[in-house]
Amino acid sequence: MESSPFISVGLPAALFIIMVGMGLSLTPRDFHRVVEQPRGVLVGSIGQMIGVPLLGFLVASMVSPASGVLAAGLVLVALCPGGTTSNLVCYLAKADLALSITLTVISSFLTILTIPPLLNLALEMHTGAGEVVRLPFLKTLTTMSIIVLIPTALGMVLRAWQPRLAQRLEPGISKFSALVLLAIVAAIVVTQWDNLFSWLAVGLLPALLLNLAAIAGAWLLAAATGLNPADRLTVMVEMSLKNTTIGLLVALSLLGNVELAIPSAIYGLLMYTGAFLMVGYGRRLAAREEAARTPAA
Repeated sequence: MESSPFISVGLPAALFIIMVGMGLSLTPRDFHRVVEQPRGVLVGSIGQMIGVPLLGFLVASMVSPASGVLAAGLVLVALCPGGTTSNLVCYLAKADLALSITLTVISSFLTILTIPPLLNLALEMHTGAGEVVRLPFLKTLTTMSIIVLIPTALGMVLRAWQPRLAQRLEPGISKFSALVLLAIVAAIVVTQWDNLFSWLAVGLLPALLLNLAAIAGAWLLAAATGLNPADRLTVMVEMSLKNTTIGLLVALSLLGNVELAIPSAIYGLLMYTGAFLMVGYGRRLAAREEAARTPAA
């Protein structure tokens, strides 16, 4: 699987298309929020870039030493940026969509720099020197820049040039990202059937714990910093929903290690359960606020 064209060519190409989709949802106006309403952006960015990675290292430390690669893979999940799915979830949950988009963009750009050193640290901590090839910093930086920065910019240009076309394309690309994840998971199941159940036995609970910890940690961080309910829910969504396709790219294309990719595949499916619950919570919260604003008959 590691050397198949599906992984070496198809996965980077698919992620390129997904990031074009994120660019289609952006306008220069979205970036003004950093200045106009900095608290939500600052709190959400700190949570995404510092809080969730710390939770990843913490939860990974609970994994059996015999599963060092899976432990490092769990940290890789925590290092991934927010995904475009989070924007859809925030829209459905009636949270702050503009804040969600801003946080997704910031984390996508910053993780280009943070994933290589922090993943190498996790590999050294959990697998021992020399057991897993170190992630090459410059190659990773170049690859992720090409796959994240360039397509995002192309999407923004297309949105500015052909806004109606961009609006038609964006929903399809969002669905495409989910199909990519399912296709990679299916490929892992087929090619790694003999190892799959042992990996799931070790990796399923940590992935679930990381997801729950991210949701709870986001709520505590947002509440402690005084964010309003809509922004608080947005930070919860952004910190718990991950662009695990990037984790799969790093594990499969850059390191060629299927076991390292297992936590990304597991988390990429598990996170939708929490997303569904947050949508329900957000819609009930919005309904209560609307009822409170409506004068009694």
